Amino acid sequence: MSFLKKIFSPDPEIEKQATFQEIERQFKGDEINKAKAGWLTMRGNNYGMSRKLDKAISDFEEALQYEPNRPSTLVSLGAAYNHKRRWEDGISALEKAKGFLSSIESDFHRSTQEHNLYYELGNAYFFTDNKEQAIQNLYAALEAVDRMKTLRKQGKVDDEEWEAAQRMLAPMIKNTEWLLAKIR
Repeated sequence: MSFLKKIFSPDPEIEKQATFQEIERQFKGDEINKAKAGWLTMRGNNYGMSRKLDKAISDFEEALQYEPNRPSTLVSLGAAYNHKRRWEDGISALEKAKGFLSSIESDFHRSTQEHNLYYELGNAYFFTDNKEQAIQNLYAALEAVDRMKTLRKQGKVDDEEWEAAQRMLAPMIKNTEWLLAKIR
């Protein structure tokens, strides 16, 4: 890392401290922990997209200290573990997330998280040689997509939200179908 980059790059810990101070100023009670967990999950997802998986896992684990039952954090943590080939850790986080999906109020967001969860579980089970569980979870991922399509047809999802979901899910749907074909 160059000298100038060290000087001008934001320090992640300083960034977190500043954000947490702002959260504590704006929120009260339980909302503080939810906001901190949300911010850490968002930053963890950004790290994950940049393939900085150790930093992502660290943020997800810290987020769960503030909100242990946050399904989106558990799903993201499970996915990060999977990308590190830590299949058993991934399965553990994802199986735990199943119990908290009902806390997501939006049907569309819940279906999106269900797809992500079952897709990642299917992959983890595939790579741990549990083909039966892999197939079951991969089909559940595709069923979640069908629920999302139904919500779209019912007019419960706006164009912008639908397009964003499609960009994210399209490669995962393709991979799900490919993996199912490979198992059979």
